[in-house]
Amino acid sequence: MFKRIYIDNYKSLVNFDLRLQDLTLLLGQNGAGKTAVLDVVYALRRLLEGTARVTDRDVFPPSSLTRWQERNVQCFRLEAELEGDAFEYRLDVEHDRRGRRARIVLERLSTSEGLLFNFAAGDVQLYRDDHSEGPTFKGDWRESALARVVPVEHNIALTRFVEFMRGVLVCRLNPPALASEAVGEDPILARDARNFVDWYRHLLQERPHLYQEYVGVLSRALGGLRNLALEKAGVDTRVLSAVFGEADEGHVYRFHELSDGQRALIVLYAITLLTVEGTALFIDEPVNYVGLREVQPWLMALADSCGHQVAQAVLCSHHPEVIDYLGGDRGILLWRDGDGPTRTESLAERQGDSERDAALRLSQLMARGWER
Repeated sequence: MFKRIYIDNYKSLVNFDLRLQDLTLLLGQNGAGKTAVLDVVYALRRLLEGTARVTDRDVFPPSSLTRWQERNVQCFRLEAELEGDAFEYRLDVEHDRRGRRARIVLERLSTSEGLLFNFAAGDVQLYRDDHSEGPTFKGDWRESALARVVPVEHNIALTRFVEFMRGVLVCRLNPPALASEAVGEDPILARDARNFVDWYRHLLQERPHLYQEYVGVLSRALGGLRNLALEKAGVDTRVLSAVFGEADEGHVYRFHELSDGQRALIVLYAITLLTVEGTALFIDEPVNYVGLREVQPWLMALADSCGHQVAQAVLCSHHPEVIDYLGGDRGILLWRDGDGPTRTESLAERQGDSERDAALRLSQLMARGWER
């Protein structure tokens, strides 16, 4: 799981230091930087997948540099603990503002014992698991050289970190965009979950033993649901349908025929119960389409899953039910003074007016602007 995320010179995140638990809620006003944190994690995941370059407009464009600073280098650091080993990943990206270009000037992976990988000035130095020097090669300044390292018996630790990063799930649900058909299997859920059925089809192939528990939980969340079926609709095409009612009098609805809230719950519980063990989840506004009485049961299921099926979950939300359920113990408040840099405060450690705080829920304090 991620222990720490450090970001510098990215939008409002300047010398920004975020410490995470196995379940963390990021909360704060609009523009405080919550989604920016998820944008960075998503960009780093894509770089380490080898599917993006820093020159891509939707990764680290020059417009993401902090407006009130003149420095052209952005710095990103991730600290993670995997199977008892502490990893630190660092990426420095330099921008040419006039040419609208970017390049990686430093990429480094290390453990508490020493270096595993170093890319600087166009040259890559690999290190073995015992931290002795290994092969060297030239890297492309525009892309992650770490993503190009081939797994071998001497870089097991490096491979473990890269595979963990490639499995990170970053999502903001957009139920109206979800289709019913899958033309194949997709191991990666899209940022807006538009490929959910392809992803779900992949999960069923990889983890069929979890299906009954998943549908059992969904049947309680979606009263009357009996089954989710992937029906053949062509040579490679499958259609996801939901079956409601008793066996003899059931009614079948294709996925796109369900309400936005029903589709959101199906996706949220799949993320919670079916993802590969050890996955880190970053979910932006997860319950926008979910009914009030449906929020807390899902949060309870997510909390039970964290540290077990799910390695870690980081949520961003303005929803009062989420704020009141998680904010007091798991909440990190992001805030800014005007147009200044983002700052953080752990709500579990805050010292406020105890009499006032006892009379109002955290969501009510935030509604009044009294959270700080």
